[in-house]
Amino acid sequence: MHREEGPDGRYYRDDFNDQAWSCALGTGEEHGIWMNTMDQAGTIMAVMVWLLLGYSAVTITMLAKTGGIPPFLAMMYTALCCMALASHAKTTFTDPGSVPQSAVPMESVRRKLGPDQTLTMCSQCQTFKPPFSHHCRICNRCISRMDHHCPWMN
Repeated sequence: MHREEGPDGRYYRDDFNDQAWSCALGTGEEHGIWMNTMDQAGTIMAVMVWLLLGYSAVTITMLAKTGGIPPFLAMMYTALCCMALASHAKTTFTDPGSVPQSAVPMESVRRKLGPDQTLTMCSQCQTFKPPFSHHCRICNRCISRMDHHCPWMN
């Protein structure tokens, strides 16, 4: 199966995602779970998010037990904290849209280019660089439509 990838699904063909992956943390194509282990500040920030939200949920629960706030509000707050932490975990462990090393430009993109235009290559990865993609120095990969890496997400 060949999937078209990129901002509009029309810049390159991804043959790699059909292969089996391992359950390993990292930012490489061989890693099954996206986790930037080289960003220590991001990891510390992500742990702080979990600790602070967990602490606030416990505090609100204790307030409800002592009668400081209605139990219904404590349940609502705890449910919202759980949803926020689940969203944070999904964002942290999901690939932000990295361009595969095996990305091949679509034939339609090649045909649209004039004779004086060439396809760009990433000077760091030495791979095809689709339009609007940038090389990230933090994870050492090209990211499609990258605007920034959020330190709270790692």
